[in-house]
Amino acid sequence: MSADALRRGPDVRERVRWRDVDMMSVVYYGAYLRFMEAAEDEFFRTLGFPYARIAEEFGVWIARVRVEVDYRVPARLGDDLVCRADLVALGGSSLRFAFPIDRGDGTRLADGALTLAALDRTTLRPARLPDALRSLLR
Repeated sequence: MSADALRRGPDVRERVRWRDVDMMSVVYYGAYLRFMEAAEDEFFRTLGFPYARIAEEFGVWIARVRVEVDYRVPARLGDDLVCRADLVALGGSSLRFAFPIDRGDGTRLADGALTLAALDRTTLRPARLPDALRSLLR
């Protein structure tokens, strides 16, 4: 976990599948977003707030507004990957996550980052994060 993480999510293990690779059997750059999404989903699920519950109970969507990935070492077909979501910043209406992505042997493959923002479910305008969710994230 990074030194400045507010909360660490659970490790999510994924195997690189045929759908994830390009012609060289190397993970296609966009597939890393799928790995990050799985870790993000598990982060909220373990808090007891899967996205459907946030939308239904609080009337907000949690939208992705910025994504970054630094690719370090290629992952290949059949590799076991480990990814997790580390909450590194919590604002009034936004969250920022870091996503270390490693091969099962501990080799760092990529470092991802994702900024999310709360939006009013009806107007799609920025909204404050619900207090109940904010208290769990602290």
